[in-house]
Amino acid sequence: GDWEMGRKISPHHPTAPSEKPHHPITEASLDKPLPWDHIDTGIDKKWLQEDLKRALEAVIVPDCSFDGCSHCGVCGPDFGHNIVIPPLPIPEFAGQFVPNTTRVQRLRVWFGKQGDMALVSHLDIMRLFDRAMRRAGLPIAFTGGYHPSPRISVASALPLGATSSGEIADFELTQRLDVATFRQRLVEVLPSDIPIYDVVELDLKAPAATQGLETAEYVLTIAVPESSTATQWQDWLDTIKHKSELWYEQTTKSGKTQLVNLRDRLFEMELVETTDVVTQSALSLRYLGSCCPDGTLLRPEQVLFILEQVSGQELQLLQIHRQRLLLRD
Repeated sequence: GDWEMGRKISPHHPTAPSEKPHHPITEASLDKPLPWDHIDTGIDKKWLQEDLKRALEAVIVPDCSFDGCSHCGVCGPDFGHNIVIPPLPIPEFAGQFVPNTTRVQRLRVWFGKQGDMALVSHLDIMRLFDRAMRRAGLPIAFTGGYHPSPRISVASALPLGATSSGEIADFELTQRLDVATFRQRLVEVLPSDIPIYDVVELDLKAPAATQGLETAEYVLTIAVPESSTATQWQDWLDTIKHKSELWYEQTTKSGKTQLVNLRDRLFEMELVETTDVVTQSALSLRYLGSCCPDGTLLRPEQVLFILEQVSGQELQLLQIHRQRLLLRD
């Protein structure tokens, strides 16, 4: 029998569920109007009905790219007849991929993330670099194990939608390359919105950029509900600088809440624009905050929270730009 609401029901019980009746496909059912019938896809409904019947009968319909036309109706006078091309030969099996784990050289790259690339996530940036290395034919080293991956390490994930002119990535190669050659070949395959500012060679035993992070410098563009003077904003910044405690409640990944003193994570803060009247789109604020690998971070939204607490106004963050990442000496 079946279980329902925690009790067993006999198949002969009057409330026992019955099997849904099978409705065979008939000519009448195929001719019923469908919600998308008003959309002209270029394919006649009669052809779709016949194609469904062929599919139910397990009839193979040849691909019109490599065989004759099936007369579906897509290729009309405007498109012309389909062009039949010979199928590509199936390549011979070259064996399973064997990653090259040899590490001969480590290069550190300073790059930016501008324009539309601000809408590309951190994981997609990693995939972008992976494809760029393969497209440029650069000898990138791989990790071992069951899931080998290229030895490309980006120092810090940038918030989605933020731009930057100070990102850092480490690349480990299986063959030694001239720094200028590596830079030129990488620039040729990267989008223009991912500029390369500098490339230096490091010792293989040097700490990774992720481990050496200490601080990050941001420039925030903030919208103000009402016009306010630069003097008022400067007074608010001075108030923040003279405080020793600025508490913020944050939720951990485990769901626990904890209080964090954001003042300990803030090192510098100043207005970029110094005009007397700050308009809604012209207020820019630079700050230098903690960006340690142990999770001690000062995020842009936390800086906005500090400003709202001191100013008593509701503020809106329009743009985030990371100026640079600073490593320990």
